[in-house]
Amino acid sequence: MIAQQPLPQRDASKQYSGHMASNSVDDLRSFIEVLRQAHAIHEFTTEIDPVHELGAVLRACEQEGKAALFHNVKGAHMPVLGSALGSHERIGLAIGCDREKISNVLEAATEAPIPFREIDGPAPCQEVVTDNVDLATLPIPVHAPKDGGAFLNAGVVIGRDPVSGRHNLSYVRMQVKGADRVGINLNTWRHLREFFETAEANGCNLPFCVAIGVDPVLMIAAAFRYDGDEYEIAGALRGKPTPVVRARTCDIMVPATAEIVLEGEILAGGREDEGPMAEYTGHYSGIHPQPVGRISTITRRCRPIFQTTAGASFEHLLLGTAVTREPKLKRLTMSTSPRVRDAYLPPYASGFLALIAMDNPRPGEVRAVGLAALTSHVNINTVIIVDSDVDIFNPTEVFWAMSTRVRWDRDQVVIPRTLGNELHPSADRTGEISKSIIDATLDQTLRNSYSKIVYPKVDLAKLLAAESSKKTS
Repeated sequence: MIAQQPLPQRDASKQYSGHMASNSVDDLRSFIEVLRQAHAIHEFTTEIDPVHELGAVLRACEQEGKAALFHNVKGAHMPVLGSALGSHERIGLAIGCDREKISNVLEAATEAPIPFREIDGPAPCQEVVTDNVDLATLPIPVHAPKDGGAFLNAGVVIGRDPVSGRHNLSYVRMQVKGADRVGINLNTWRHLREFFETAEANGCNLPFCVAIGVDPVLMIAAAFRYDGDEYEIAGALRGKPTPVVRARTCDIMVPATAEIVLEGEILAGGREDEGPMAEYTGHYSGIHPQPVGRISTITRRCRPIFQTTAGASFEHLLLGTAVTREPKLKRLTMSTSPRVRDAYLPPYASGFLALIAMDNPRPGEVRAVGLAALTSHVNINTVIIVDSDVDIFNPTEVFWAMSTRVRWDRDQVVIPRTLGNELHPSADRTGEISKSIIDATLDQTLRNSYSKIVYPKVDLAKLLAAESSKKTS
């Protein structure tokens, strides 16, 4: 089996070249090498079942802060990579910066877009072309025990606006329904849904492509809510234009170095039940009628690598709910008040909670900042604002502030019937939900009477080493 052979290397003889970025990453394969060098990946040659076992192993690897590469997947003829971007550290490796600088780098990418570049000649992603499509030939896992089937969920879905022609890159889960059919979960607020509704209103299908196994900056770019072309963000993150090639069956540009590309259409007028799947909310989604897609062509590299992510995993949460939304959260809240010191979307809260630290907020500022945070992304439904002496990256300190500084009769604001995400268990099917701002800052009149207890830092390891040396001497 190919899956049991060494990971395929990049073929320098192909027409696509392009210089390597400063962190030596320009496609999925070079990123895997970076993960290896950083000891940030586990590799498995033991046979792994794609039904439930692979997802469970992925979650276990994530608990250790590692990605996973499976060389021997039962019934498959290609390796499977998972959790490639499942931590801030691995995202930093992908874009060549420290964890602390990720937010600034992502924010800067939206301000200096670099358009894609169409390459001439053959592209790696089209070395093999298959028109007789059978999705069963791909190692698409059934991740969680109660998933309704196999789901494509780590592919970058590419569509074009039927009106303006701009590209959109996003994540849309796709449930395998047959050899060439997928159920497509289109959230109400997605650009791709807007494109489809425009096409469907005119009685037309909407062409789309799914790029699997791409330069990780494309995966990061696809997680943005951006009114332009997300290829521009990927180019800015990589510092050069993203190389693309025209799809074989439609007028969509696809990443030239992708491992696998699915080409198809979302069918006008058709709806089928889709789900359930383990979602980023930490719950299984329900079963609901969704549009249906038909895959007409699969193109790929000669020896491709399939890529996936486990539902509700760290990677799912970071890309789907947190890391690309924090820059806008910080920008909007800090522009509302110069006393905002930091902002955070903790992955453990599935992207629905925003934590804000402020330094001596003035009367009325907390609510103003809270409203700004709620407008930064439709998913955010709870904002907790604390003083700057509280570490918003430490849940223990946040809960301490809520328990000791909130006057619940006056420090909580509830905004009913607000647009959210329909996947939230408390929202209705249209996504309507109540949202809340919680002021967990200390009352101004009490600041001189109460201060947080902080002990000086001690190098305990040094002290214990000194004790140990005394005992051995």
